[in-house]
Amino acid sequence: MKETIYVLIIEDSEYYNSLLSRELKKIIASLPQRDHFRFVFHSFTDSLECVRKIKSSELAHNKTVAFIDFYIGHGINGAHIIRLLKRQNHNAKAVLISNSNNITGKDNLNIFDYFITKDAFAPSFCRVYLEHYLENYIS
Repeated sequence: MKETIYVLIIEDSEYYNSLLSRELKKIIASLPQRDHFRFVFHSFTDSLECVRKIKSSELAHNKTVAFIDFYIGHGINGAHIIRLLKRQNHNAKAVLISNSNNITGKDNLNIFDYFITKDAFAPSFCRVYLEHYLENYIS
């Protein structure tokens, strides 16, 4: 039986959300480990909808990796989303993505697991973190 991995993408820019979703799906299609897993994607451009889903426990899954933009609107930031996710599942891995390198607390790995500057290389870094996440479950 395949293990299910949940991949969350929380990004308020529809363009960048779509770009990152496409890239991560392409990455998964090319992974040799993909036969060991079933992947379920959840993508959000609305931070309020995302918070509602998290609080309802709809996204409380054991194996979750989340790619989260820091500035996501409605007075909610990526750190807030990560705290909510990790309260429900302390094993969730969170990759915080931002245009700015000056995120307060970005060196505090108790809040997020990885930080990526949103640039042309960000999708490649997301690939590396996703591959690393999967390797931890295979070995």
